[in-house]
Amino acid sequence: MKIKRAFTSVIAGFSIAVGCLAINNLSANAATTQNGVTNDQINQYVNNATLEQKVGQMYVSRTPQDPNQVKNDVSKYNLGGLIVYDADMKGLTQQQFKDKMKSFQDSAQTPLLVGVDQEGGLVSRLTHSGLVQQNGNQFAFPRKQYEEGGMKEVVDDAEKNATLLRSLGINWNYAPDADYSTKPGTFMWDRTFGQGYQQTADYLSKVVPAWQHDNLVASTLKHFPGYGDAADTHTGFAENSKSLAELEKQDMVPFKAGMKAGADSVMVTHVIYNKIDPEYPASLSPKINSLIRNNCNYNGVIVTDALEMGAITDFAKEHGNASVDVLAVKAGNDMIMTTDYATGINEIVSAVKAGEIPESQINASVTRILQLKNKLGLLKPENLMFRKPTNNNNNTGTVINPGNTDHKNPSVISGNNSITISGVTYNNDKKVAFINGKVSDPAAEGSMIMTATNANTGKKITTAVVGGKGVFAIELPMTNEVQNIKITSDDDSYAAVTTKVEAIKADKPVVNTDQNNKQNSSTEKQANKQNNSVKEEVNTTSNTEKQANDAKKNTQVVSKNTNSVKTTVTNPVYKSTIKTNYQGKKAITTSHNSATHAVAQKSNTSAKVLPKTGTKENIVALFGLAITSTTALFGLALRKKN
Repeated sequence: MKIKRAFTSVIAGFSIAVGCLAINNLSANAATTQNGVTNDQINQYVNNATLEQKVGQMYVSRTPQDPNQVKNDVSKYNLGGLIVYDADMKGLTQQQFKDKMKSFQDSAQTPLLVGVDQEGGLVSRLTHSGLVQQNGNQFAFPRKQYEEGGMKEVVDDAEKNATLLRSLGINWNYAPDADYSTKPGTFMWDRTFGQGYQQTADYLSKVVPAWQHDNLVASTLKHFPGYGDAADTHTGFAENSKSLAELEKQDMVPFKAGMKAGADSVMVTHVIYNKIDPEYPASLSPKINSLIRNNCNYNGVIVTDALEMGAITDFAKEHGNASVDVLAVKAGNDMIMTTDYATGINEIVSAVKAGEIPESQINASVTRILQLKNKLGLLKPENLMFRKPTNNNNNTGTVINPGNTDHKNPSVISGNNSITISGVTYNNDKKVAFINGKVSDPAAEGSMIMTATNANTGKKITTAVVGGKGVFAIELPMTNEVQNIKITSDDDSYAAVTTKVEAIKADKPVVNTDQNNKQNSSTEKQANKQNNSVKEEVNTTSNTEKQANDAKKNTQVVSKNTNSVKTTVTNPVYKSTIKTNYQGKKAITTSHNSATHAVAQKSNTSAKVLPKTGTKENIVALFGLAITSTTALFGLALRKKN
């Protein structure tokens, strides 16, 4: 039986290895040079470029809205790519948009990968922005295309859209979606092919070549290793509890089919897979990345999902504001999708110099990126020659013409262009506020940025990405004063709204602390009162000592009042001393006051001395009283006799 199992395991392992090798060979072939530069020229560039230049190639950023900033930063930081969203297309004719993209490419030392989310349906930047008019099912979700026209329509539309993207200056599409969702209404449901794991795999084997036809556009399998029914990572943490075995049999099947079909890139999700890596989101997890490289031996470009999304910003805050860019590279990603490249590049360079990231890993990533650019026909030998960054501080940016002949009324797509605040919530310690809201356009997911500004000072506080169905959640710190917060969109067709955020209030633990302070203050007052009582009692004890000494010196006082001697020198004085000692200790414990401590020590001394002195004086006093009485009686007897 054991031999049979072992034999079966060997056969299964051999089959997997052969399959992975095939995927690797197809990926490698997809990245070989065409008509651009040679692999030797790419290797020479990687060997001669500075570390900063190489790390810059690993960044793909949301396009800044100031064209001059784009040109400067593309040149200065040697950025690898840009992402275009609705805001980059609205109000432009197709020719104006082409000219805009060309101006960005002209500023780049190494040609840019220009990416877009063109899945279809609600994730169709071309039609949603108004840059391109809707045309039947051409820009619909693949699920709908398949239901109405079968696989032929799906493939035909993918080919047409790839050609259109490249004509506009876009060369990288973050599609097709390889996820599978089992529950209608979940975040990913509408975007999936919706025909089962194996049917989705069959779809990907056909649609990947359609998107990548003639090497016009690179396609992207997302969101590895399978989003499933997880929540929206745009607005916060999302989890998946499937085991690795379950993922391999289900969610990863479509991805493997897409890799085998030669997909140029894979995007990693921000979902946390509890049974694989319970600490890190997939995009920051070396364990998840190893599934791509080692389990399937895939050698294409791995790119993160956008690091500005809520799941990652929340993770960073919970981990001491750790550099997620550095973590993304450590995990094994080739390209980092984020906007803060000015900070991130320096952080990654520092990590490499500190030995946290091997430079050989950076070199391997940049090689993959350049091979992809070369496959797309972007590279020429002169692009791999080094030149100084250019300064584009001039006013020659693209002039935006609000009259768009391609789509004259984009507001129809965007509904009423309204922002609605559904409420403001607070965390447990009442230090952080969450402004929850929704924009009227559900297709704004991932493309629209909401900004929170102090309405009184005009100071920008923070931003957030709009999530699925137009929902957003803006997290911002509370202050000691009520804040009037103005919420705006990067789409200026949306009117701003204002809401209030409460001031920091003392919660229950703080109230208890105040009560404790009051109690401590009361205790200190009692201690001081006791200290005064101690001092009074010590003074009383001192007076008693003095009285005892006076009794020793003046026997006439004793002879006049025997009871007064007993009152002065016997047990009542000793009991008073014990009371003083106890109160003194209590005062020290409560207030730790040195003066109180001195009083207690003084009372202790009195407790030891007074009983001994009182006993001695008692004997002397009684002896004196006896002699005096005897003498008086003897004198009285003699007087009577005479």
